[in-house]
Amino acid sequence: MVLSYMGLQSIRQEQNRQEEGYIKNLENSLAIAMSRIESEMEDRLQSIMNNLPVYGSMSGRSFYTQLRQMISLATIIEEAFMLDANLHVHYPRRFMEDRTFRPRFSYHDEPSFKEGVTFEARGMLDEAVIQYRRGLQESGSVIYSLALMNGIARCHFKMDQLYEARLSFRQIIDLDRGRFLGGEVPFVLLAYYQLAEIESRLGSPAESLNIILDFYELLVENFQYLRSAQYSFYISGAIERIEGLLALGSPLQTSRFQNISEQEKTSQYERSFRIFFDHFLLPLCRNYLQLPFAGSNLNYFRLQAGEDPLIVVLKMITDESHQAKGIKGLILNEDEMKRALISAVESHKLYDDINILLLNPVENGNELSTDDEDLQLLTAGFNEIQNLFPGYLLAVNLGDNPALENIYKGTIRLYYSLFVAIIGVILFGIVFIFRDIRRERQLSQLKSSFISNVSHEIKTPITTIRVLAGNLAEGLIIQQERQNAYFKLINREAEKLSYLTENILDFSSLEAQRKVYRKEFINLHEILRKVLRRFYLMHQKDDYKIHDTIPSELPDILASPDGIEQAVLNLLDNAVKYSGENKDIWLNLEQNNMKAVISVEDKGIGIALCEQEKIFDKFYRVENKAQRIPGSGIGLSLVREIAEMHNGSIQIESEPGKGSKFSLIIPIDHAKDSID
Repeated sequence: MVLSYMGLQSIRQEQNRQEEGYIKNLENSLAIAMSRIESEMEDRLQSIMNNLPVYGSMSGRSFYTQLRQMISLATIIEEAFMLDANLHVHYPRRFMEDRTFRPRFSYHDEPSFKEGVTFEARGMLDEAVIQYRRGLQESGSVIYSLALMNGIARCHFKMDQLYEARLSFRQIIDLDRGRFLGGEVPFVLLAYYQLAEIESRLGSPAESLNIILDFYELLVENFQYLRSAQYSFYISGAIERIEGLLALGSPLQTSRFQNISEQEKTSQYERSFRIFFDHFLLPLCRNYLQLPFAGSNLNYFRLQAGEDPLIVVLKMITDESHQAKGIKGLILNEDEMKRALISAVESHKLYDDINILLLNPVENGNELSTDDEDLQLLTAGFNEIQNLFPGYLLAVNLGDNPALENIYKGTIRLYYSLFVAIIGVILFGIVFIFRDIRRERQLSQLKSSFISNVSHEIKTPITTIRVLAGNLAEGLIIQQERQNAYFKLINREAEKLSYLTENILDFSSLEAQRKVYRKEFINLHEILRKVLRRFYLMHQKDDYKIHDTIPSELPDILASPDGIEQAVLNLLDNAVKYSGENKDIWLNLEQNNMKAVISVEDKGIGIALCEQEKIFDKFYRVENKAQRIPGSGIGLSLVREIAEMHNGSIQIESEPGKGSKFSLIIPIDHAKDSID
């Protein structure tokens, strides 16, 4: 109490020092929270940037599909773009307006091609096919091969050899792989048109529709290989033919046409975005390539694109030697970024009762004033993501912070709590001591009762033996028949005395942890028969009847014969004592899974549910006011100890007035079988 009073005085003297230390810790915690929020936002953007596909690492079609999926799934992304170190833009794409087709070599003067064209012009189509195929065997150029294959397909078509022509046109499509090779009129475009015509002639409008749909999809996905006029011409022709065949098509084909139409809208948006990109973002990328940025860092820029501000994130694509290979870029959705920042701030708390505030630029400049007496702001600004959120601050309102106002009060409460805790510990000790004394007194009473009961139990057979032996010694009993009866009585009382003495000695040894049961493989049928013979000898004069079911075919178990005999004998002895008027007792042996179950059942007075757990405690006996039943209070506790030493258990099923059933459960060990 004196120490508590001195502590209260010291708290009041150091209140100011604690407040200053608390605010300093709060500033450090706010800086840590700001760093974590910045890291969380940067990690999210870094993850999106890393997951963007790199052009050239997969097929062009897969690249554009995966890129569009990333843009649609990430809500904070408005748009993405990608270009290489030579400022060649891989996305967004545009029409090939500024490129002129210049073949690497002219295949028109090649002998095989030239002779094939001559034969074809004269109508000698078979000879033309031979020349084209001869040139195809010697060809080393993809474009030359496509020209020869186109000539072969054209000749077959003119000869009305439609199946051969169809095969050749499909080979042209496979060889081109969506690259639109062949100059002003790519061979693959002619192949698709001719294939559709062939299928129509063969009477397959559905297959013809599939080919035109493939052609339509090819144009939409690879528009960058065409000029705008070419694209418009071919796309309008394809749509016209598709609409003419849709009436004969399936619902699946109609659905596919609608999906490709949606892809065409996406392509139109991509071309519009390319115009925007060239005007506003390409100069930024050109300057960015000149700066010595590390490839793993994200760099943030804010641009003014007309009336709208843009938030742009750039990252350098580098190779293993850290040389620049290109740029990945993101345009962020400012509203979604604000929502992400608010969510990140709300998920961070300095302490349980202190929340972090996010102050936007309007609140910083106009709506909030630190001159307000009720508003005491502790603020910190962003560092790494300042360009993403210019003017934003993290703040803690000290005026609403009860912890700051009650620092010393909390410590006072701590001292009071410690004082009360000390008094409580003292009271608890007193209660515990009195409880221990009461338990010791109860245990002493149980021991006294145990000694009294045991003395009475021992005295009875000793007195009987002494009287019977005295009569025999004095020659009062001279008839042989009566002498034999006296000998049997002496043997019975001696057996009872031996049983009681064994219980007491074994219980004493178990208490001192000196008792060791020797285990061996035993036959329970033989052991239980031995127990019954001994039990009959002890209770010759009692009026009872034992019904036994002891099969002999059960396997041997690893157990102590003395322990099992003693446990079952105790259970039978209890059954006789508490049988009441009904002296029928059942002794059963059975196998349940891998366990041997020895059960002793009577129809006696039974045991109340509240007493069933206590009867296995040492010295405990159920109080019976109706009659005094002899006993020591250690029999069932000894049974439980024996069961546990065999890795088994003892179970009870009892109901007052209906009897009790005790089951001794011992695991069966088949080790003997494996040894044999």
